[in-house]
Amino acid sequence: MTVIYRLPERKFLHENLLAMGMILLYIIIIPLMIAISSAPTALLSVIPGGGGNFASYLGGLIFSLLIAFIFFEVTYWFVPNKKMSFRTTWCGALVASCALELWILLFPLYVRRYMNTYAGKSIR
Repeated sequence: MTVIYRLPERKFLHENLLAMGMILLYIIIIPLMIAISSAPTALLSVIPGGGGNFASYLGGLIFSLLIAFIFFEVTYWFVPNKKMSFRTTWCGALVASCALELWILLFPLYVRRYMNTYAGKSIR
């Protein structure tokens, strides 16, 4: 990052405290984001009717997108050794969170379609 932003490196203690804090944040946010995005599937048996299904998927998508946005916004705010504002980082965080949500939605389809011969055995 110091090469990209052309800034001096952080002090040893400050760098390691930031790294530990970000790891702790990632350990909390990533499982929460995945759990919220998969919650609509768990709620299908509880909510009757087709409208409830759509609402639960939409709610899960919105909340997971919000948590992903917070995840990337915090990363873009604190990781560079430069004072950043919300105005300069929100667009990148929004694009990254949308791309992550798209990956979370499409990855199970990829696994189902293309990973059936992953063990090395060809099904013919």
